[in-house]
Amino acid sequence: MMVHEAARIVGVTPRTLRFYEEKGLVTPQKTYENGYRSYSEEDITRLRWIISLRELGLSVAQIAETIPLIGESDQLIRKVDQARARLHEELTAALDALHAFDETISGWQREGMPVLEDVERAAARIRHNRMLRTSWSDEWNYDRLAQQYGYEAPLIALSGILQPQQYDHAIRRTLEWIDPAPHESGLETGAGSGNLTSLLCTAGAHMTVVEQSREMISLLRERLPQVDTRQGNLLSLPLTQTFDFVTCSFALQHLVASGQLLALGEMDRTLKPGGRMVITGLMTHEMSDEQASTSQQAHSYDTETVHLAGLLPSRLPELVQWLEQRFYSVVTEELDEEITILYAVKP
Repeated sequence: MMVHEAARIVGVTPRTLRFYEEKGLVTPQKTYENGYRSYSEEDITRLRWIISLRELGLSVAQIAETIPLIGESDQLIRKVDQARARLHEELTAALDALHAFDETISGWQREGMPVLEDVERAAARIRHNRMLRTSWSDEWNYDRLAQQYGYEAPLIALSGILQPQQYDHAIRRTLEWIDPAPHESGLETGAGSGNLTSLLCTAGAHMTVVEQSREMISLLRERLPQVDTRQGNLLSLPLTQTFDFVTCSFALQHLVASGQLLALGEMDRTLKPGGRMVITGLMTHEMSDEQASTSQQAHSYDTETVHLAGLLPSRLPELVQWLEQRFYSVVTEELDEEITILYAVKP
């Protein structure tokens, strides 16, 4: 069929089809005599993919990488996962800017005039958050750990810091704190290979998980096909819905202190009013750097090992303060000298 008929079938203009051809996304056959383009049924199917992915927010460059994977389900899903995560990062940045605008304009209205320092503070906060989100990287190579160790990968990442029995007791105690009712909706952030997720599913919860490692996601989807699995990280959760409970076990330790608070904001955003937040991990009990260092030395785990592993124990008072400032009810339980569980109920 000719270009105008093809354009009518897929619902775009002939110019759009020529643009996709120029970008190499589609290659209709050309008639030698007159140079007219002829679109086959295969071309039409390809164009339907292109147009739909474009409407979903993928760039032309992303579509060019995605289209060749149409016949490879796992690879295609991985590629679209990445695009979805990037789209959510853009959305999070836009919401950050809108929130900063609202705060700044409200301040100006109270003060009766625009104040330069107000907008500078808002801009600095946006810049800092953007830096945290864009500079985070997987220094621990969880893809390799997942390939090499499978479901045991999260424990391998904590080896030298926690014993297997400590890890197992921690996730089972986390389950008890969450205490999911049948059919409740739950979110686990930084889910790893799904060790806690599996327990929550067995208890009857409908789970959604977010994990940054593609290989961990493959393990999760194979192990728990009923779970809604999303690629993304704690700083920009690729979700718009809210949940009855949100949990995070041994994942905050992969973020700097300000990043951990940013992650709390994302967990708060995805939690329903009256919902529960349960965070399990390595935590210190002092606020300042000097005090935190002293507190860590009192713990039985090797602080040098923690440092070399690139893990950053959470400062429990800072997490509690952040939550209480937003009127959460907070309870903590120290499982042992290494592990603390923070339980919080949203107002």
